[in-house]
Amino acid sequence: MSTQEEVAAPAVELPLHEAVRNDDITTVKHLLSTTSIDKNAEDDNGITPLIEACISGNIEIVQLLLDAGCPAQPASGFRHSPLRGATVCGNAHLIPLLLTAGADPNAVSDGNRTPLMGACFLRKGVDKAKSVLCVKALLADERVDPTVKNSFGESALDLAMSKGYIESAALVEQAVKDWNERQST
Repeated sequence: MSTQEEVAAPAVELPLHEAVRNDDITTVKHLLSTTSIDKNAEDDNGITPLIEACISGNIEIVQLLLDAGCPAQPASGFRHSPLRGATVCGNAHLIPLLLTAGADPNAVSDGNRTPLMGACFLRKGVDKAKSVLCVKALLADERVDPTVKNSFGESALDLAMSKGYIESAALVEQAVKDWNERQST
């Protein structure tokens, strides 16, 4: 190997992330009881174990992580949030739990993306019928601002329309009207 070649750093092992991805509740419980594990560690993509659990949709693991002190709302400067992780994957059943645990429904992730935008632009392969369930669960919280635009100038309504999520778009369109009315009074 020449001196100019760089040696790739070994990947950091994140056993809690791996256990969460594998829905291995026994290992998650064991790792959470170990004081040496960083339960809020981010992987190279800024994903924490709680975000990973929200992506997979495992409510039992999400609850275990919340009970262990993982924040439903990450500190400022975060790249991703548990709530947005749940919404982009269509896991509407997690939304009330995260909101109750302190998740901010208007917190913006990378690209100025909100959880509502995630619900209106699901990950590839997620059944589009899940969009409306997430939109309804989010809009049940009157704090949700449906007028926010991402770094590309798109709103949740724009995203829902671009994906062809007709029912979600109609709900967001009404939410925008209601929001604007509340703001003007």
